[in-house]
Amino acid sequence: MDNKIEYLHRTFMGLGAAIGELFGRSSQEQTNLFTSYIGTQIGKLLLEKGMVTRDTPVKELIGIIADELEFGGEYEIVEGADMVTLVIKECNVCPKKVGGLAFETTVCPVPGIVRGVIDVVKGTRGKGYAKLKPGDECKITECEMLGEITS
Repeated sequence: MDNKIEYLHRTFMGLGAAIGELFGRSSQEQTNLFTSYIGTQIGKLLLEKGMVTRDTPVKELIGIIADELEFGGEYEIVEGADMVTLVIKECNVCPKKVGGLAFETTVCPVPGIVRGVIDVVKGTRGKGYAKLKPGDECKITECEMLGEITS
């Protein structure tokens, strides 16, 4: 793995640890909020580089995010009834699996980043949810029928 990516992964792990320590039990909600702002900036960069457009399908967009950020060493994207699910089986940023850090709750940055990227690229405020099993398998589901248009 490239050193720069390792530093980025450790940055996410440190962010998760800080949020867990500062906010306790609601740490995943707080992590989602903080990292959605990171996702917004990543989405803007992907648009600027021409890697995505507002017409990029959600499934393809999630694949681009996963590949560019390299957070899933082993993952699949499953499309279902108006939903797209990113299933991460081998995660490169999991604070529990990669960093060996234990938390009472989850502090995964991926759902917030994905949500932020989709919202800025698609110009929406969509809906999604995550079923996180740190160190095992995490599922991040986004509604394909995107929510309210913001721009």
